[in-house]
Amino acid sequence: MRPFFVLVAILLVVGAGVWAVALSSLLDTRSVAVQGLTSASGLTPEQVRSAAAVPLHRPLARVDLAAVRTRIVAQLPPVKDAEVTRSWPHEVTVRVAERKAVAVWQEGSAYHLVDAEGVPFRAVPDAAGSYPLVRLRAGNPSPARADELRVAGARVAAALPKSLLRSLDTIEVKTPDAVTLRMRGGVTVVWGNAEKSRLKARVLAELLPRKAKVYDVSVPSFPTTRA
Repeated sequence: MRPFFVLVAILLVVGAGVWAVALSSLLDTRSVAVQGLTSASGLTPEQVRSAAAVPLHRPLARVDLAAVRTRIVAQLPPVKDAEVTRSWPHEVTVRVAERKAVAVWQEGSAYHLVDAEGVPFRAVPDAAGSYPLVRLRAGNPSPARADELRVAGARVAAALPKSLLRSLDTIEVKTPDAVTLRMRGGVTVVWGNAEKSRLKARVLAELLPRKAKVYDVSVPSFPTTRA
């Protein structure tokens, strides 16, 4: 009978462990820790906890971590991604990865910070600040078209080095293939589309010592200037 009693003892221990972890309040969820936030996002830990909607006073093992992550990313635009883990015995830890602003997008009278993917994630009162201004050159595009234009402008802004950003006034977008940089001092840069933007930035830096009013780097292998 000894093997039988050993098996029963093992089952009892396993059953007690399952009960303690998954069914009882011994290892329940009591708090949510938020990590990774900075002032750039404009979010507070309380906002993240609210979006996470972690059910408290329920077994920690039964918290759906994937669902918590989905709620945070879906409800909080400044959050690009989130890592959600269990911190035994009683806590859920949320580490957020914030979107990084590369420009301010102006659409009508509204201004939003956008990241390198063109995602608007935080409203700002105006274009004043350390980010270049991206705006429509003309027209009233559909929402889908406006998304394309915003992405094109943001991709260009993300590729510009600080040396060019210091003398940049605005980035104007007419179509995804017609992006224009307005530099301080009345200088215009015909950029074209967002492809090869880092190469175009290097070519422009080489051209700027040549005094001109218009620099065309839309085809970076054949740049031109006009007085």
